[in-house]
Parts: sequence; C-alpha cells; structure tokens
Amino acid sequence: MSYKPSSMSHELRAMSRFRKGSRVPGFQDSSGFNTLEPSTPRILEPFLRGQKGFTAIEAVMIVVILSILTVSAVVSYRLTNQDKATIAADQLIADIQYVQMRAMGIGTSQSITFTTGLGTYTAAGEQKNLPGGVTLSTTATFTFNSLGEPTVGGDGVIQVGSNKYIKVLGITGYVCNCKNSACNVTECLN
Repeated sequence: MSYKPSSMSHELRAMSRFRKGSRVPGFQDSSGFNTLEPSTPRILEPFLRGQKGFTAIEAVMIVVILSILTVSAVVSYRLTNQDKATIAADQLIADIQYVQMRAMGIGTSQSITFTTGLGTYTAAGEQKNLPGGVTLSTTATFTFNSLGEPTVGGDGVIQVGSNKYIKVLGITGYVCNCKNSACNVTECLN
C-alpha cells in the first residue's frame, strides 16, 4: 500500500464537513454505524465558521480593558496611616528577631538601635528604613547575647507611629505586639 499525501489530505478535508450522524464511508463506531463525531458543538458552529483566532484589534481591546481595570483597582486601594504603622511594626519585629538570631548564630552580642523622630534604625550594623514614612516615637537599644537574651533594653517598649507598640521581654527576649505602652507579659503571650 503506497502513501498518497494528496488523496489523504483530500479525504481529511472531506471528512471534516460531515456532521454527527452523517454517513462517512469507511468509518464505523462501536455500534456498527458509519458516523463521525464533530469536533465542536453544533451551537458554536455559526460563530466559529471560518475563524481561527482573535484579530489584532480584539487582542488590543482586551489588553486596554484589562489595563483600565487594573489601574482603577490599584488607585482605589490606598494604605491608611494605621496600615503603614502595622507594616512598620511587623518589619521591626522581624528585624529584632533577626538580630537576636544573628547573636545566637555567630555567638557574639548584637544590637539594634532606634531613635525618636526618625524613620530609620540600625540593626546589627545595617541602616534600615521604615516603610511609608512611619517614624519612631521611642529611643531604645536592644543588645542580645549568644543565648538570645536581651542584656541591654530588656522589657523595653518601642512606639511605632501613633498607636503601635512592640515589647521585648527581659528574660527570654520574646518580641510581641502590644496595644499600649503599659504592655505586660500576659498581654504579650495572648
């Protein structure tokens, strides 16, 4: 049997014109009928006749519409001062814990220093910035020994922005968020 590309492609084109239930020479389904299943649902055929994809104009319009929706969503979401202070407090807690872990990892004392009125602080010799223009309302230094215990500044509270407080417990070095400057151990552990 020899392969004839022209006759095969002609047969495939002819088969693509048959609808479900039509007689197709040489093709039988499991029930013995000569049928061929269509590749697309009949309901879509009038819309898809002759179309292979999107035109350039349709693609550009989709991109423009999605861009407008994205910009409007981003513009409508603005961070409040409360959100910025929460983000800054979370960053400070992470950096205090980093300095504590670094002291335990390298086996020498490490410090983190905060200065009132600034949006910057020093963690293990690195200058860091607070996000969103948030400033600190407390001057404090915490120094951790090789066991992670605060040797300087233990039980100190740092005020971030106008209403966020962070406490470092004196004996363990545990760092927590507090509701006010009179933060106690019970509040930290809850």
